[in-house]
Amino acid sequence: MKTQADQTLYNLIRSYMYALGTSRTTVVVLKAYIDAVERLKCTAPGFRPMLERLNTVIRNTEPKVIPLVHLVDAFETEMASWGDLPLEAGKKRAIDILNQKLAGFQADTARVTAHCMSCISPGDLIIAHSSTNDIRDALARAHTELKRSFKVLALKQDSARTRELINVLERHRIDHLLIPEYNLSHYLKSPAKLFIGAVSVSSDNQVVAGIGTANVVSLCHWFHVPVYLFVESIKFARQTLAEQHIYSEEEDRTEASFTFHLKTFSHDFVDLAMVDHLFTESGEIPREEGSGAFLGH
Repeated sequence: MKTQADQTLYNLIRSYMYALGTSRTTVVVLKAYIDAVERLKCTAPGFRPMLERLNTVIRNTEPKVIPLVHLVDAFETEMASWGDLPLEAGKKRAIDILNQKLAGFQADTARVTAHCMSCISPGDLIIAHSSTNDIRDALARAHTELKRSFKVLALKQDSARTRELINVLERHRIDHLLIPEYNLSHYLKSPAKLFIGAVSVSSDNQVVAGIGTANVVSLCHWFHVPVYLFVESIKFARQTLAEQHIYSEEEDRTEASFTFHLKTFSHDFVDLAMVDHLFTESGEIPREEGSGAFLGH
């Protein structure tokens, strides 16, 4: 049963995801977990149950933060293999394991960024929507390190994420144009590429992504603009879309003296069949012959 404290944590993690993206949220949560273990004051018998309680909450976020789910599963398995330890030894072992998981995840993210950079060619028009930190870093480094000249078509969504993207583009003097998301159709007859990231990829080939992604991908698919998905393999879920816990709420909004009763969802989903190129830290994943599915997924 979810408690109010659980729901508060879900809201906090979701807020981080809106502002930072899933990969950086994973890093922030792991660092907070390490800090919490360091500060934890309890008895030796109470140590494991407290870890299990936190792990259960992490597994049930809305939506699920799949990298964290996989990481806490592996963390629990490794902790169990050490058996019962004195409190300080147990805390040290937990911190060591979490630090290893953190370093491994950050290494995978860096490799995804490198593959994203390799997909940027001179003269490209890159459409950036709900851009992840990986994609923003790739844009900056392709321009500054690889000296590639390209243009970014930035789609305005929520102010915080858009502001972060524009700050990166302006700081590195990358040629760009900012337009409302709903005006994208005016630019799709020119050669372009769409770069997107993901919260997770479900076992039934659905990509959980930021709000508005489904509309943008659908337009690009219709206009034959190739869609590139950059995602760490740890974001591939063992469960279906229905089990990803996409958050929804109902609310009243009053505009011009009229009240709208709305149901909203925290994230979109996109069928993997609409993605043309899928990159993980291992490189591009090829499609199966005569199938829309990608090999190994």
